[in-house]
Amino acid sequence: MADNGNPTIIVEGGGDNDRLNMIALIVSLVALLGTVAQVLQQYYASAQGYQNCGESVMGEWHRSKKRRFRWSELRFEVQFESPVIFVCPPINKKGPVPGQPIQFVTGTPESLAKTKTLLAKEESQRLMALKDNHVHTADNERATWVTLLSHLQTMEQESRDWQQNQLKNFPPPGPSQSLDLAGIDSHTLVVAVQSKKRSWDTMPPDVRKPYATTTICHLLEIAAMMGIYWKEFDRSKDKYRAEGNGYMLTGSNIHDLGLMFTFRITGKSHFGENRVIPVDEVKEMCCGSASTIFQEIKDNRRLGFPNEDPKDLAFLHLGSMPEIAETLVQMECNTNTADYFLRGGKHTHLFPVPFELLGMLGKTLHIRNTYYRMLPNPTPCHWDKNFFSIRKLLREFRNRIKEEEILCQEGQIAELRELSRDVVQTIGRETQAGTVSGYSVFLLNTLHDAIDQCDKYLRAKERNRELLQLVLREHFQEVLRMLNDEDDDRTLGDNASRHDDPGASMSRATRFDELSSANPEERAEKFMDIYFYVVLNQVRERAVHSLMKRKKSTKYPPSIYAREDTPDIIVPSPSGESIQTATRPASAPSSPTLTATRPGSPPARLFSHRSSQSTPTPYLVLPGDSSTPQPLDNVDDGVDSELGKEAASIWCTLVFRSLCWLLLHDFHKKDVQIPKSELLGSRLPVYIS
Repeated sequence: MADNGNPTIIVEGGGDNDRLNMIALIVSLVALLGTVAQVLQQYYASAQGYQNCGESVMGEWHRSKKRRFRWSELRFEVQFESPVIFVCPPINKKGPVPGQPIQFVTGTPESLAKTKTLLAKEESQRLMALKDNHVHTADNERATWVTLLSHLQTMEQESRDWQQNQLKNFPPPGPSQSLDLAGIDSHTLVVAVQSKKRSWDTMPPDVRKPYATTTICHLLEIAAMMGIYWKEFDRSKDKYRAEGNGYMLTGSNIHDLGLMFTFRITGKSHFGENRVIPVDEVKEMCCGSASTIFQEIKDNRRLGFPNEDPKDLAFLHLGSMPEIAETLVQMECNTNTADYFLRGGKHTHLFPVPFELLGMLGKTLHIRNTYYRMLPNPTPCHWDKNFFSIRKLLREFRNRIKEEEILCQEGQIAELRELSRDVVQTIGRETQAGTVSGYSVFLLNTLHDAIDQCDKYLRAKERNRELLQLVLREHFQEVLRMLNDEDDDRTLGDNASRHDDPGASMSRATRFDELSSANPEERAEKFMDIYFYVVLNQVRERAVHSLMKRKKSTKYPPSIYAREDTPDIIVPSPSGESIQTATRPASAPSSPTLTATRPGSPPARLFSHRSSQSTPTPYLVLPGDSSTPQPLDNVDDGVDSELGKEAASIWCTLVFRSLCWLLLHDFHKKDVQIPKSELLGSRLPVYIS
């Protein structure tokens, strides 16, 4: 029914429209949220590399990652921190990253926290697995520099604990003696870390993980400290591989970056007696060089290469056979001596001769009150102690140095007799005590003290430095000649004529090839027989003779290449008279004895004897005298007698120092130097993945 006759329209279903509107609104909101989320996702997705900076990759270093919105580009930039690893003394205050504090790797909880390195929980579980001779392979997604830092911390911690255990198990021999081990303050070589902010925008496309930065010289030093020895080092092909102590280090060139190295665990590692001595000189030895006792000024920065012409014997370059030959030439050795290393000659008696040179002149690197003895091998020769015993050699040296028929028992010889007695007695006590490692801190300190006394003698201001260099030269010339000229009977004849007991002289060894057939218990005795009864006599005579020749020679001496028919040359004699010079006839004997110029006699003839040595031997022959030509060096009995004693004292000091140095320090038998001397102090950047 409708009012006023107008029909009434009733509309039904209004609630359905509201529901449709609500649904449409919800769908629109969802679409809007999806669009907003998509936009946000696109912005967040612009933070490339953020997922590669997670905890599984960077460990505790992942806390430094963050996104930074760049309004100019409407995108996010990923920033993070990664370490710059280098090696320096613990007192260093200036690092490669300006304004950033330097954190030293010392193995303490404080160092672990500051270097953001985990040593507990999962890291300690991994180390326990390695101690059980298991290889852990589950962390292949982790950046290898995180593992490297962890094991550097472990190296410091384990070696420190090992020293404490050594001292605890083998206390001082006397109840009144006490000893405090040297701490980190005595080290001059410590791994250090600085944080450097980086952006993922600058990462090369081939690199998927944050990398650490170092330099090639610091990487060589870190590898040596961890007991990793280079097997391949080919810079022309960019192939690098080092192995040792349960680690492997490989390197190759990465496009748009440079050399990238990867650190891997291959087995169980150990840091005890194999721990490298933490001293700055390790940097030089990693590259085949060694500082000597004659080094005056030291450059810890290593910005420059050591003097390439070290005629003052401040450095020894031993990294390759040509470098060893060049070092011998700089010591004024003759061409034959250098050729033994250049042309594949023999250079090993009981051990390689370059180690003997290193022991005679190398700086003492042992730190007092520590057990560390290991050093990187700076030579291309193997150091294998299975064929000799330095302890036995020291005992035999002690037996020879006190024999009056060989040496005058006074002055430096008497001092060496006392020093060798102290060392041998300490070795004997160590043997009786049954020390596990055989090297207590008391033995090492005794050796250190003995070497210091030798250095004091060799570096004394009154020491005849020229005679010292001549003794060194003649020693290595004679030793290498005997090793390579086995058919030469010169030294045998001289040796047999010097001793009163023919039976004793016949039983003594006179050639190095006799060492090969000798039993192990006889090698040390035969070696010292050769050194004291053959080498010493030759070195003493030739060194004094060469020194006297230098002092008495004219400004223009006759050439050693002169023909036998060269006219005589008139030169002034020491008494003011003239001396006629000529070359020595081939028939003249080579054994030198003493004569002097007779007053009022005609001028003497100065002959030159040609031998395998580098310089000819001058001889005086009086006119009308049919006797054997005599050497010029013995014109003054008193001077030559004193020079002979000094030359013998220098030689004995060098030999004793070499034995003590080689017992105080050690090299791994698998460590052999690969030529890389030009990398000493190199600041070429390299990266650790």
